[in-house]
Amino acid sequence: MRDRPPRIRTVHIDELDAKGFGAGPVNTEGRLSIPFTAPGDAVEVEKRRKGQGRLLRLLEPSPNRIAPTCRHFGACGGCLWQHIAYEDQLEHKRRSVERLLIRRELDYDASRLPITPSPHFGYRNRMDFVWRFDGRFGLRELGRWYSIIQLEECRLIAPEATEIAFEINRRAHAMGLRYRDQKKRIPGLRYVIMRRGVFTGRMMALIVSDEMEIPASLYEGLPLDSVYQLINDNLENDGSDGRPVHLSGETTLRERVLNREFEIGPRSFFQPNPAVAAQMALHVRREFEARPGRRLLDLYCGVGFFSAMLADRFERALGVEIEAEAVNLARRNVPETNAEFVCMEAENSSDLDASGFDALLIDPPRNGLHPKTLKWILNQNFERIVYVSCNPKRGCEDIGLMKSHYRIADAELFDQFPQTPHVELIATLVRR
Repeated sequence: MRDRPPRIRTVHIDELDAKGFGAGPVNTEGRLSIPFTAPGDAVEVEKRRKGQGRLLRLLEPSPNRIAPTCRHFGACGGCLWQHIAYEDQLEHKRRSVERLLIRRELDYDASRLPITPSPHFGYRNRMDFVWRFDGRFGLRELGRWYSIIQLEECRLIAPEATEIAFEINRRAHAMGLRYRDQKKRIPGLRYVIMRRGVFTGRMMALIVSDEMEIPASLYEGLPLDSVYQLINDNLENDGSDGRPVHLSGETTLRERVLNREFEIGPRSFFQPNPAVAAQMALHVRREFEARPGRRLLDLYCGVGFFSAMLADRFERALGVEIEAEAVNLARRNVPETNAEFVCMEAENSSDLDASGFDALLIDPPRNGLHPKTLKWILNQNFERIVYVSCNPKRGCEDIGLMKSHYRIADAELFDQFPQTPHVELIATLVRR
């Protein structure tokens, strides 16, 4: 059976959709969404399934289109918006969250939704570089998890961190080390994760692999403060995670935000853009100072980032986190005597005695609040809730389920992720 010829269409892009793809009407009928396009573009595309298209040719560029700075833009999945001027990126993000607030009928004047900008490049404190089974090394191609773009640069993290990752890759090739082949179930190297303190310049490398010996010559002599192996021998799992084995240097990475020093473990979550996270912390502090509470509950507290910034404003602060490594680090990062931390799943918060806690901070993962957690929150007596959401779509859904008990008193956006459609929403809720 012969392959069908490609279905070529012309599309005039008139908006950015929820995924950050350009979208517009087709010259035949219907609409298509095409990555790496911008409103005002006229493009030739190959039509694919489910309303998606692949960009073939730019027929007429938008007057607002700019030249991307990275040679891999247009294939690599790390960036989606390098062709859009930064001020336009911010406005697209602001409008997208405004639409979410209106759609959920959240009774808030979304037209006054401010957004805090970020350095445009080099802002990330972590990048996960992946090896393909054939030794190609870089980031995944957009929309094709099995295809790797062989990188020569990455603009999202500081160049010194990228160069270390590339040197580890060069050494692995020179030593003839093997790479994980998911299909053939052959074990080997999987990822190099670079973590870098944006304000301290300290660097940690995490080498993710199956159970295997990692030669010291793979990392010796490199300007690294800490090296770990993460053993992930689950052939069904392609994640950049695993059981940590300390190989060299310090056991934690040190970062400093607003004159507070934080220790970050090899598997710990930390805000990915510390420069913007500092502004987020100042904002959260102001929101709780506006109506001071006595006791703070910090759900999904991680290594204690927000607790550290808030503990002195309360008689007592209690952080809840599922990862034992993060809980132990939170106790070191927040030595204040009025702060304590427990290792517990947030959905088991019904086991907590929350009597006397009148302030709540929640910073859940991208999938938002567990239904059990949300139900428990509504049965408590929190006067003020600050919801930090890295996924405003899900955050607005959760807030919508709380609107019979709480109203939005303030909402602001923080651009932790320039060159991508992602943005952070912080909403302050007060009891009705």
